[in-house]
Amino acid sequence: MTIPTILFVDDEGNILKSLQRLFIDEDYDVQTANSGKAALEMIEAGLQPTVIVSDQRMPEMGGAEFLRHAKEAVPDSIRMVLTGYADINAAVSAINEGGIYRYILKPWSDDDLKLSIKSAIQQYNLIHENRQLTRDLAEKNLELAQLNEQLEKKVEERTAKLRQMIKELEGRDRIQQYLLAVHPLPELLRTVLEVIVEVTGGNGAAFYLFESGGETLSQKAGLDFEELEISKDNSPLATALLKTAKADEEKAIIINDSDGYAIVPVHKDQQKLGVLVVRTNGDTFNED
Repeated sequence: MTIPTILFVDDEGNILKSLQRLFIDEDYDVQTANSGKAALEMIEAGLQPTVIVSDQRMPEMGGAEFLRHAKEAVPDSIRMVLTGYADINAAVSAINEGGIYRYILKPWSDDDLKLSIKSAIQQYNLIHENRQLTRDLAEKNLELAQLNEQLEKKVEERTAKLRQMIKELEGRDRIQQYLLAVHPLPELLRTVLEVIVEVTGGNGAAFYLFESGGETLSQKAGLDFEELEISKDNSPLATALLKTAKADEEKAIIINDSDGYAIVPVHKDQQKLGVLVVRTNGDTFNED
């Protein structure tokens, strides 16, 4: 713990020596100055007194004026003034201008002066502890705000995932209910496409199935999707459709340009049936 620094300011050397003797056994760093100007020079040189005790009646710079300057230079220091009965008005001036903690009448009581210094140090420590607690509280509040923000983000992400899962489950249920009745293949496929577009957030989709013994790939159902003639179209989309359909592995191809596409192979019992393509309006797809 830092040793408190006590600065005594008085133009009478014998008083300064008396004060030094009075506190010689105390665990204080006692500093003295024989004028307000000398004390301010010490402060400007880096001295950070915990308590300043100044005589009121000094030549050139009185105690009230000195303490006013000291308050500006070291505002955290606890300031006290020594004054005689004849200088009560000046002491009031010191209270108003220098923001002093208390004034002590001359001749002082040693015990009262020691108690006043001890009380001033406690006041100084209390101010600093409160300030540190305020800083700590501000830091904790900031950390709490950041944690709340992260928690809200995680909740939003989890909610979005749950909503997506609900969409998928509702979509599967819708398809299963639809399959309980007999429908023409194009109508069945279009229903499946409607569910897929709703679940993925796409804005168009189509099924391309093999015909003629697996040689020709043609669109069997489309939802807001322009039909492509795969055999005659050399566009990246048509090329990717054909590549996906003929590939051995069941791996999707993602195309992200002005329109984003997810191209997914369709199999049944390890037999290649065709390709599903889903389009999004400029947003990017990922493999999930």
